[in-house]
Amino acid sequence: MEKQRKSPEKIKKVIKKLVNEERLDANYKDHDKGEGMMELKGSKTEGNLRKAFSNELHAYAGYRYGASAAREAGYEQLADIFFQTALNEAEHAEHEFKLLGGIGDITQALKVSIDKEHEESTRLYPHAAQVAEEEGFAEIAAFFSRMGEVEKRHEKQFRELLDKQDKGEALEGRTVGHSAVDMAQVMLPDQANPSGYVHGGELMKLMDNAAGVAALRHCHCNVVTAMVNELHFLRPVRVGQLVLIHAKITFASHSSMEVRLEVEAEDLWTEKSVESLTAHFVMVALDKEGKPSGVPPLIICTEEEERLFNEGSRRYQARRTKPDS
Repeated sequence: MEKQRKSPEKIKKVIKKLVNEERLDANYKDHDKGEGMMELKGSKTEGNLRKAFSNELHAYAGYRYGASAAREAGYEQLADIFFQTALNEAEHAEHEFKLLGGIGDITQALKVSIDKEHEESTRLYPHAAQVAEEEGFAEIAAFFSRMGEVEKRHEKQFRELLDKQDKGEALEGRTVGHSAVDMAQVMLPDQANPSGYVHGGELMKLMDNAAGVAALRHCHCNVVTAMVNELHFLRPVRVGQLVLIHAKITFASHSSMEVRLEVEAEDLWTEKSVESLTAHFVMVALDKEGKPSGVPPLIICTEEEERLFNEGSRRYQARRTKPDS
């Protein structure tokens, strides 16, 4: 309850800060008139566009954080307004980016990305980590060091992409986000027992369906369920609740894929949701003859994806070394 009493003041501070940041400099000087159309590069208008672009990105991030703070404090409507406003700021930034010339040549964009990641991994973060360590901020120094390793991985990934681009080779693999799916279904009386609790088998069926869709999107061939690992029933689901199933691939081997399932149960009247089930489904890809088929590599882009991939790899190795019973 103490946290709830403090929440309104915290939210007021967040709103005030974001409103102040939203007030962009409106005192731009007029550019020269009467000289006809000029090249954008080097003009005052280019500078204004770049400043506006930077401000919009800053506002986007600020509103996203504001949404998180509001949601944590229990202000769902305010959180939604923050979030939707953030999306609108991102649209502004996208339009300004296009006016500045957009991404341009893909090959050149990759080279620029490589240079940026190299600068961050070899200079910016190592230097920041050293300074933080010298000033006694051990936790921040560790964070900077970890970010340097992440940027190094990004650089390596971009270099590999550029190499394939130069050789005209097809890119292999698909990202985690490519195949991730979200499904929803309201629970009805015929899916529950006389007490109104939804059968575990009904929920597993929904999870199996979501896992199959995610796996199929990744490998583009038939898939079957081979195993269910770590199925945890955390909270019961009632008739009338909205079940939300989130599925994403966390690990892929030669022919199998591990799909993580997270299930939430939402009360449609209050819109409050709770985590109800979690599990890992192992799906196997099949060719037209029904035999195991190779699947594309899973492309890892974030630290969280890397953590989940390593955990999935350990489970995969444990299954391979487990003696047949």
